Amino acid sequence: KSKLLNKAGKLCLVKSTISSIPVYSMQSLWLPQAVCSKIDQACRRMLWAKPDNTRFWSPVSWEVVTQPKELGGLGVREAHRVNVSLLGKLVWDMLSAPQKPWVHLLSNLYLHGDSILCAQTRRGASPIWSSIIKALPSLREGFQPHLRSGASSLWYMDWTGTGFWCGKVPFVHIANTNKTVADCWESGEWNFNILHTVLPTELVHSVRQLSVVSSSLGLDHFAWRGDISGCYSAASGYRFLTPVRSSEGDEVWKKLWKVMVPEKVKFFFVAMPSFSPPNESSSG
Repeated sequence: KSKLLNKAGKLCLVKSTISSIPVYSMQSLWLPQAVCSKIDQACRRMLWAKPDNTRFWSPVSWEVVTQPKELGGLGVREAHRVNVSLLGKLVWDMLSAPQKPWVHLLSNLYLHGDSILCAQTRRGASPIWSSIIKALPSLREGFQPHLRSGASSLWYMDWTGTGFWCGKVPFVHIANTNKTVADCWESGEWNFNILHTVLPTELVHSVRQLSVVSSSLGLDHFAWRGDISGCYSAASGYRFLTPVRSSEGDEVWKKLWKVMVPEKVKFFFVAMPSFSPPNESSSG
């Protein structure tokens, strides 16, 4: 089909077909890097190769091609990052939807009360669980605890995402057994001096950046910092994983893609290695 399409048509075919076919499998399975590289190679070949030649030369780097359109790229999605971002939806369900049957099943099999954020690989685990564990390191920093009411148990609930505190101390004093997170939050700061249980210094420092809202309207939960809503989506996960080269000229690029000119002309500007959008202040 490359014989019948211009560059803009090839770009549309890459996004709608080559990049989309593996999405169904990517939602639940970890694809090896070699497979993802083959998918990316097929996208590059469709974009740049001539019909009668298997070898090709790329006018711009693959990093530019995979940048969002508003940042001067072509908006083609890299296969490996798509795979990780889609598996991130499973991680989010493990954190926010424990009532789902598959979440309940995997939690009972592999977590035993721990958080998914501190889960470890297990010998003989199912392919889906192994895929989740492989995707987790790339996304773990994006999930952070939001403490609303502070009603979570200080010792026997994983309210930080790093594991139960009862397993991080030699023993829990009997007088502190029923302590909640809110009990250690006083006047807008943490006060662990009220505890009879000795806490390790690194454990105390690990929660200094957290705060309790002290609101009875919400429960303690995890939020995704890659989106303003706090909810994870595959799109926000992909943005979180995509390194941004530069934010300069983003408004110019947005206007460029909205100009009423043929798509092949817009493609030409992006594919020019030496082209950079002028600043609006210097135009005219």
